[in-house]
Amino acid sequence: MAVLFVLATTLASALFAVSVTPTAAAARQSQSRPATGPSAESAAVLAAIPNPTTASLEATNGPLATATYTVPNPSGYGSGTITYPTAGGSYPGVVLMPGYQGTQQNLQWLAPRLASWGFVVINVGTSTLGDDPASRGRQISAAGTQLISFSSTAGNPIYGKVNGTLGAAGHSMGGGGVMAALRDDSRFKAGVPLAPYYPNQNFSGVTDPTFFMTCQSDPVAHANTYALPWYNSMSQAEKLFVEVPGDHLCPMTGYGNKAKQGKWIVSFFSRWLYGDTRFSPFLCGAAREADKNNPSLVTRWQDTCAF
Repeated sequence: MAVLFVLATTLASALFAVSVTPTAAAARQSQSRPATGPSAESAAVLAAIPNPTTASLEATNGPLATATYTVPNPSGYGSGTITYPTAGGSYPGVVLMPGYQGTQQNLQWLAPRLASWGFVVINVGTSTLGDDPASRGRQISAAGTQLISFSSTAGNPIYGKVNGTLGAAGHSMGGGGVMAALRDDSRFKAGVPLAPYYPNQNFSGVTDPTFFMTCQSDPVAHANTYALPWYNSMSQAEKLFVEVPGDHLCPMTGYGNKAKQGKWIVSFFSRWLYGDTRFSPFLCGAAREADKNNPSLVTRWQDTCAF
């Protein structure tokens, strides 16, 4: 708890001198609801992915073999490791962003899980460890731009592998960065802010599907201060809110129930970046009930089901 108290105090100090006035969102195309089914291109990729089950989604890795590629010259962010399916085809891209003083290790657990279910994942390190949420949002956008560029570059290991659809997940200030990317960069079509932190912001204009996962005993970014007010303000978005036991570190590598967290995050991105309704029951149907109604796993759950 002493470490978390110091983190909370430091986060507040780091942002005190930073302007947190909400910025105007970039012009966005009307998209009150995403597509209800996969495109023809995505359908071909999804044909190689077997029907998900609770057991397969809670496993450490999904059905696809993966490889990694270290970004040699990051542009607009500090560092990057790309994990991608080795099978042919093009896939949605997902950017992972750590929190304050965090590194790629923070969300390292999530990269192979997502990639093995059909995503090209870039796990980002920030330009400096103290970068504020606004900077992290810009770095998410920069990483997405470079991911798409690599996919267009012959000879690159991920050449042809990114279909142009982007999502993002981030912890703490990185979660605030995810919200900024959803608000300000129309290329991002779904987001997963994990225990997000970004004071004095207005995200009511976000219309993209958003999954807020928070930690019940979080002294830094409690859901009642950030995630839930944002959730309630986003009247045009499909939304999921899940609070789980634990402190502010609960989404990070080595903390929390990764079988459950991984299942929900993979299902959410699969539903909204692919339009794959095979994953909906794990968020909205009978397959979720054992999780939702178990207080040792979930302390609060809200949603806009049915997806």
